[in-house]
Amino acid sequence: MKISKIYANKQFKNIEFNEDFNVIIGRIFDKSKKEKDTHNLGKSALIDVIDFLLLKKFDKTKHLLGKSVFRGQIFFAELLLNNWDYLIIRRGADNPTKISFKLNDFKSDGFKQDFDWDEEDLPFDKAKERLNEYLGFDVLRNWQYRTMITYFLRTQQDFLDVFKLNKFKGRDKDWKPMMFNMLGFDSEIVRQKTDLEDAQNELKQQIHILRTEAQIDTKEKDKMQGLLDIKKDEQQKTEEQINRFNFFEKDKNINQELVENIDTKIQTLNTQRYSIDWEINKINHSLSLGVNSINLNELIRIYKEVEIYFPDNLMRNYQQLINFNESITQERNKFLKENLQQLKEEQQSVNNELRVLENRKEELLSYLTEKDSYAKFKEIQKQLASIVAEIMRLEDKLKAMDIVGEKEDGLKKIKDALENKAREIRNLIGEQKHAEIRKTFNSIISAVLNVPAIISIAQNKEGNVDFSADCQSPRDLEVTAEGEGTTYGKLLCMAFDLSILIHYSKNSFFRFVYHDGALEGLDDRKKNSLLQQVKKICREHNIQYIFTLIDTDLPRDENDQIVDFSDNEICLELHDKDDSGRLFGVGF
Repeated sequence: MKISKIYANKQFKNIEFNEDFNVIIGRIFDKSKKEKDTHNLGKSALIDVIDFLLLKKFDKTKHLLGKSVFRGQIFFAELLLNNWDYLIIRRGADNPTKISFKLNDFKSDGFKQDFDWDEEDLPFDKAKERLNEYLGFDVLRNWQYRTMITYFLRTQQDFLDVFKLNKFKGRDKDWKPMMFNMLGFDSEIVRQKTDLEDAQNELKQQIHILRTEAQIDTKEKDKMQGLLDIKKDEQQKTEEQINRFNFFEKDKNINQELVENIDTKIQTLNTQRYSIDWEINKINHSLSLGVNSINLNELIRIYKEVEIYFPDNLMRNYQQLINFNESITQERNKFLKENLQQLKEEQQSVNNELRVLENRKEELLSYLTEKDSYAKFKEIQKQLASIVAEIMRLEDKLKAMDIVGEKEDGLKKIKDALENKAREIRNLIGEQKHAEIRKTFNSIISAVLNVPAIISIAQNKEGNVDFSADCQSPRDLEVTAEGEGTTYGKLLCMAFDLSILIHYSKNSFFRFVYHDGALEGLDDRKKNSLLQQVKKICREHNIQYIFTLIDTDLPRDENDQIVDFSDNEICLELHDKDDSGRLFGVGF
């Protein structure tokens, strides 16, 4: 897939691209405003327009095209597909979730906007699926084109790391399996391992919550069982003691069934009330604890005073731990407060019912026994209710311990599975399926920098894949500082993108790459070497290369003369003389 045209219905410099080498140049005439004009000509904004037309998710508050100046603006892209058909995409800034497609077997004449659309105003998600089908990639089929496209639409922020792009700000699972696949390996094992790690973290969180809320330690399960046995024995003895009371020796013709029903209800309600009171006290205690607060800035200050280095990543990890703890506490407190309100309502209801039953029972028992016997009976009955409630609490704790035990067994199984996956990944890396890509990468860097470079894959301490790309010393093959610099780091990114395109050039895949500010920061010899290498790659591998620069970054020859590009190579020229030289015809 290559980009044939990008155009709009108004206030836009319509662009027709070459199928191979393309230059987008910004010419600065007012040198005193170089920095301002460099960012306002629109050479870097074009990448946003292309990404928009290739159906990047649109956030009006963050995206350039969400500005009011673009109201009524409709953009079009004509793509050259790998089967040599041409696909036209229409997407407007006002209705970015409605996308239209037109498929032709020929290149359209000029910048035509009116078509009998094959599919008109498709909803966004459906349009992404359809575009994925139109592109028809026959490699890396486990991934949507949107997952990979940023490697071939590199903004300045995407040159900070060869492998992890700016958009991959989340977990490694969002990009590492795909990168492993892109380098030629089966990514399913990496994906399975990340899924297992997610399941492991989820179980750990569940176990933590259970231990905290139920206040249990699985190591004390046998002790808890012993306490339960003791309480059950107390229950049996207390019930026997109650049964020895004979309240019907002085029968006053009161219905025996009525008294027994009242006793049963009171006993049940007392047990219930005790359990409710215990739960309320437990919740009030939990809510009073709050979250241990640590002033991170104060901690850093103390570390500095004693001249102890406090690494940024440690601070970030520690802050993430604090944030995670606060999030867990907030969620727990929300649940506890809701539960507390419900328990108080139940407590009130139970107390009201007990008050009625106790009054009725006292009235009936006054006929059946003397006051001192009744008082003794009542005290023993309260003891029984307390014992039964304690039994219920211990049984709940034992159930929680059983659940935690099951989850801990699950954690052990996941740990074993993770170790197996780590071994499988290690074996896969040993197959060296990325050898051809690595060879191509080295040839590009060697041609430009005259030093070897290498792409390598290793496993970290968790057994997950880590990727690296470095320049090397020709003598000892040690990694040099060159790869750490911003300029050479950018070259490593560009070489990697080209290596991937070369590797899959015989397949149906992306056949273009857009590099923003490719020559920025390089010396003239490296610029000329890079351009020669890129042009050669375009010719030999049928790849479309698009890059931006400002005229002050134009290379110079050995006679210190500026080497400009031909009119055929320049697909878009911008300038700062007036608004007519800007991409959108207006500054903002």
